[in-house]
Amino acid sequence: MEEYEIGKPLNAFEFTKRLHQLVPLSKQLGIMATALRNNGEAESRLPYAPDLVRPGGSISGPAVMALVDVAMFAGVNAYFGWTPMALTANINTTFLQPPDLEELIAKANPLRIGRRMAFFEVHVHSSSNQASIVAHGTGSYALPS
Repeated sequence: MEEYEIGKPLNAFEFTKRLHQLVPLSKQLGIMATALRNNGEAESRLPYAPDLVRPGGSISGPAVMALVDVAMFAGVNAYFGWTPMALTANINTTFLQPPDLEELIAKANPLRIGRRMAFFEVHVHSSSNQASIVAHGTGSYALPS
């Protein structure tokens, strides 16, 4: 794996490249960041794949939770620059309605970013229906000292 400068600002493409090296499961799922803003806001996408469908015709919960987690990690990296040692401390995902069988989009908004912890709220929606939230996530990331 390549070595990258800690704290260096990066765009969504570069973040996704590094994420896929750091967490190979994110690459297997196809999760990618599409927007990083220096205030900690971030957007990530999970492309539709038949392997993600669970019985009953919905996208599996673990895939949606991975999308929420990546959106928060992208937010941390948007705010601080490259921060590979930031770790998920807590994640809570509430499933509000079954998503359509299509790409999902997660939008992470920072609630509070401190020296040791960052707290986020994430809304997940289907790509064709951005007004209807299918999952709501909250969580925190422990930040390296």
